[in-house]
Amino acid sequence: MRATTVNVHLLTTAILLLTACGSEEPREQPPAAKVTEPAVAEAREIADAVYRNGRIYTVNEAQLWAEAVAIKDGKLLVVGSNADVDATAGESTRVVELGGKFVMPGIVDMHAHPFTGVDMGIGGVNLTAPGDPEAILADIRQFVAEHPDRDVFLGGNWNIGGMFVNDSPDKKVLDEIAPDVPVFLLSQSGHSAWVNSKALELAGVDDTVDNVGSYIFDRYEGTNEPSGTVRDNGMVLIMNALHYLAPEDFAPFLEMEIERYSRYGVTAIQPAEGSITWLLGAALLEQEGRLDVRLFPALDWLTSQLRALDDEESLAFIDDWKSYQTELIRPHYVKIFGDGGADSHTVLMKEPFADSPGNVGSMFRPFEDYREAILHYHSKGITVHVHVLGDGTAARIIDIFEEAEATYPDSEGVLHLSHNQSTDHEDLDRLAALKKATASFSPMLAVGHPQMDLFLKTPLGEERHQQVFPVKAAIEKGITVGFGSDFPSSLVPEPNSFFYMEGWVTRQMPGTDEYGTVNADQAIGVDQAIRGFTLGGAEALGAGYSDQFGSIEAGKSADLIVLDRNLLEIPVTEIHATKVERTVFRGKVVFDRVEAIEALDVVEIQITNADLDNAVDAADLDLLVEAEFGGGGRNSIGIDHTVGAGARSAPDEVNGAFASLSGQGYRFARPARSVYWKNTGSTYWIQWTVKDDAAVLWAYDPEPGKAVQVLRVKEK
Repeated sequence: MRATTVNVHLLTTAILLLTACGSEEPREQPPAAKVTEPAVAEAREIADAVYRNGRIYTVNEAQLWAEAVAIKDGKLLVVGSNADVDATAGESTRVVELGGKFVMPGIVDMHAHPFTGVDMGIGGVNLTAPGDPEAILADIRQFVAEHPDRDVFLGGNWNIGGMFVNDSPDKKVLDEIAPDVPVFLLSQSGHSAWVNSKALELAGVDDTVDNVGSYIFDRYEGTNEPSGTVRDNGMVLIMNALHYLAPEDFAPFLEMEIERYSRYGVTAIQPAEGSITWLLGAALLEQEGRLDVRLFPALDWLTSQLRALDDEESLAFIDDWKSYQTELIRPHYVKIFGDGGADSHTVLMKEPFADSPGNVGSMFRPFEDYREAILHYHSKGITVHVHVLGDGTAARIIDIFEEAEATYPDSEGVLHLSHNQSTDHEDLDRLAALKKATASFSPMLAVGHPQMDLFLKTPLGEERHQQVFPVKAAIEKGITVGFGSDFPSSLVPEPNSFFYMEGWVTRQMPGTDEYGTVNADQAIGVDQAIRGFTLGGAEALGAGYSDQFGSIEAGKSADLIVLDRNLLEIPVTEIHATKVERTVFRGKVVFDRVEAIEALDVVEIQITNADLDNAVDAADLDLLVEAEFGGGGRNSIGIDHTVGAGARSAPDEVNGAFASLSGQGYRFARPARSVYWKNTGSTYWIQWTVKDDAAVLWAYDPEPGKAVQVLRVKEK
């Protein structure tokens, strides 16, 4: 064993130099940055900042590449050559030399869950090892002990797919930990939850309450007694009896959550959710100048499983959306679940499920309820954001879209179809014919993975599984398409759009070819993937937002990100490893990787396995240490995926070895990850933990079958 103390800042320069000297053969080179006429918003004004000598991919068809930009008052003043922007520089202008770095517009995430990411994550019971039952219980016990004044314990996201029999955990286990306070733990899919007896009691759910439609409560075998797992709209009854954090308590956690998005270059988010306390908490941040992202919340309609308002309150809240609108928060959207999930057969299919002959499933509510709601909101200019997975559901919702557009042709609202798991080509043609319709797709549902097999392949069958998410067809048919991470209800424990982006381009799990491809004919190009995560998202939001952001053009908001690699030159299988070096939102630097690393003090390296020694060479150190210390943030330590990481469930022996750490006082800070070290050519399972004032990284050593300590990270 050796112990070394290393100054992270000194190593950062070495890391950047080493990674800049990669030997990979580049793909076809894009044309050199060439600008014949600079795009200038207001000539001869003095810029606040200029960024020079970059490879700037603007996503503006009229000027795809630029060399430099000038920024003033949060907007792009000039997009052009070095000489063009130099003309705007004055004594007070901040000059940033990009050194040939790749720059692109900020990410527009069209479908994410940053609000429940707080209440069900960092602000609640954050299940740090969601595939390990013992670690889950340890997390719950610790949270309950540390928060004795909480009158409700919310959290998530536990893994489905066999950890619990029939994915149906028992309320009695939670009763032993918290008998007198309600507990609500969301599953990874977002379509089921594990609750205790107190939560059921407060909601009035007992053996006299039957399952009706999508209001589903699992029962003990041979009885009608609810066993503690609630599904789909059954969660509504529970949440109606509970509540979220108050706005003033919610706000600081939301700030931490938004910082996570900033680290991955996200500058605009459509939260596919919206409750009063969430919007008020976000508004508090904005009032204090601490909201570093645009939010376009889709407010929870009657089908939203996690709404804390009753039906009457929910409808009144949506109609009163203007009372919650601010400069950065634009809640003129409503989230409607057309259906649920294929694995629970709560989607409407045109043909029966492969694992349930004769059963075509169903939509969440009667067709007429959807028709009435969509027509009502479209008449008021409110955009409807409809969750659609089944091909039958898609067809019926598009029926309503056609009627809505014909009835209210001048509406300012958008008719938005989200996810589009099984929307067929005929219905895509119908959607393309509508002037007000847009669509979004969630890439991490569209790749090979054992959990996706459970979600999709098992219920749909092999043939239909190989037809899911026809994103290429949608683009080619002329539909306005944006992309959404669906974070955190997906396979990747970070809002990393580059991980998702690779999924669209390869249609396989980033970082591994172990699970094959899914509907590879619908793979798209890197340029299309970039557009969908930037300008396409802004266009899909409607309301003219693409005139304000989404591309790097003079006059638009200065939302841009600097990357460590050129996405259009590297092998497509390395896109997921991309790191954001700087995120700029409205001209303000909201994330800088070098500054974040400098915020760390020292890293004490302790190696107990000789095979791991090379893994902590200077060139790999930045892969191990993530500068996420927000809010005292030892719980938010993560890793970079620069050399590749598989987002797959750890084997039982690995989980067992890491689970033993909880008995030594270590708390899990991230799920176990599979990481490939380029220096050794080996793959290791790693696990971040927290103890006292340090974050500790462990690796699984298969020889003794134990976890060995790799790194300790202390706050400055």
